[in-house]
Amino acid sequence: MRWIWLRNLAAPCAVLCATLTLPACGGDDAGGAGADAAPVTLDAAAPDGAAPDGAAPDAAALDGAAPDAAAPDAALADAAAPDAAVPACAFPAPRLGDSPEAVALAAAPARCGQPAHAWLDDPAAGEITGTADVLRFPAALLQGVLAQQGIPVPRPLAHDVVARQIAYRTQDRGAPIVATALVATPTDLPAGASPPIMLVLHGTTGFNDSCAATDTIEWRALAAFWASLGYIAVAPDFIGMRAFGEPTGFPHPYLVGQPTAIASLDAVRAVGRMAAAGDLEGVCPSPRVLLFGGSQGGHAALWVDRLAPYYAPELEMLGGAATVPPADLLGEIDRALGVFVDATANTLAYLATAAPWYGAGDRLDEVLTPAARDLAARALAADCRDGIDIDLDQYDELAEVYTQPLLDAAAGDVLGSFGDWGCMIAEDGLTTTSIARLGRDSPSYGVLFVVGSEDDLVHTPTERAAYETLCAMGAPLQFLECADAGHGPATFYALPEIVRFVDARAAGAPFTRPACVAPAPVRCEGTPAAP
Repeated sequence: MRWIWLRNLAAPCAVLCATLTLPACGGDDAGGAGADAAPVTLDAAAPDGAAPDGAAPDAAALDGAAPDAAAPDAALADAAAPDAAVPACAFPAPRLGDSPEAVALAAAPARCGQPAHAWLDDPAAGEITGTADVLRFPAALLQGVLAQQGIPVPRPLAHDVVARQIAYRTQDRGAPIVATALVATPTDLPAGASPPIMLVLHGTTGFNDSCAATDTIEWRALAAFWASLGYIAVAPDFIGMRAFGEPTGFPHPYLVGQPTAIASLDAVRAVGRMAAAGDLEGVCPSPRVLLFGGSQGGHAALWVDRLAPYYAPELEMLGGAATVPPADLLGEIDRALGVFVDATANTLAYLATAAPWYGAGDRLDEVLTPAARDLAARALAADCRDGIDIDLDQYDELAEVYTQPLLDAAAGDVLGSFGDWGCMIAEDGLTTTSIARLGRDSPSYGVLFVVGSEDDLVHTPTERAAYETLCAMGAPLQFLECADAGHGPATFYALPEIVRFVDARAAGAPFTRPACVAPAPVRCEGTPAAP
């Protein structure tokens, strides 16, 4: 099974680990402390009050892209300046949407036979319940590592960064829970700066608390990258992967849209609460939010885009970038049930973790064989620090993994109608969910939809069609396909275009929607030169 798509950062992060003497660096599959381990302070010079408390709970081709000279930190801060009538470091209070569509969804969000529940209209959403690791990332070190590895960016990494691991209050299926995240802040922005918040959404890391992305150097460094560019970055661990505190008690619902988007939006609210408490290096973030996510995180970014007007309308969404996302989950899983491909194992993980979230955990025999159920149970319980895998190479036939009725539904092109299981898959896909996109976007709002022509995990032809479908449905998307790029490399090859695109969204540059036809692959600016 394909795990962390961020493997391209393994070598540069080894340099970071050696320089910063970080203990959370054990190789490609380095895991974090997990919920059962004591948090470790990595910065001996942590600011007062920040120690762990152990508490539980070609740019012109991109429409609207600002030119290089138009994306200094002043543009990020000044364009995001709060209204003069709002007190310093005030952040809007959490609330649910009040449109008829939002009210209806909040009252009855359950789908596909799931037990009935309602979203909490929780004034405490995003409340900080604990802190753990504190790290510092010098800008010169981050810039040097990127240069050494040949990863280009269109403007320098100008700011030193402090990053704090936090626990915060969110909700799941109508009940309050605690999740964790990493908040990375520039340490040297001008007094009174009010930069936007960059929501950094991680790719596949695993399914339980030992697999928290914010315990890995790759994801810590990626959050620090965006903060060094002048944003406040928040990188949530998706629910079921709590980095510290009490165990979550259930597996991470992998590729399930609602819980991931809700907890991610509450992570943004947590940043507002940190600012109000004076815990963000004197910076007062604007409630203006950008998105960046790849692979599973790209799917998550599109779900945040979908649910923000329903769940967190007080936040002003600016757009962002979703890279190599399985946006058409139904199409991806339909293909994975027809022939062994990399995504066949990811499909097993989806079914095994979505089932308990939807209340069908005792019905897995309807879709998985006994051998597959045993394999999934081991993977869900495995400690990421020891390495986990879902190895299907031992099987010759798909019928050894999946039940025949499920395979027949896929072969007959009626997978979406296959009872509650087809409903789950359709509901978690952006092109097939019953939750409509409300489409109340500013003139500058846009999302860059990035794929790689050689992706062997997320099927690029399926996602080209998904882009065209979503665009035709009204989503303000722009398509970029990096030629000769696989699943992981596509994000890095497109990094210059991504940074310029999100800078333009932050600066309020108008976004002109392109035609809803995916253009041909291009050589993305960050593509390495041929040897």
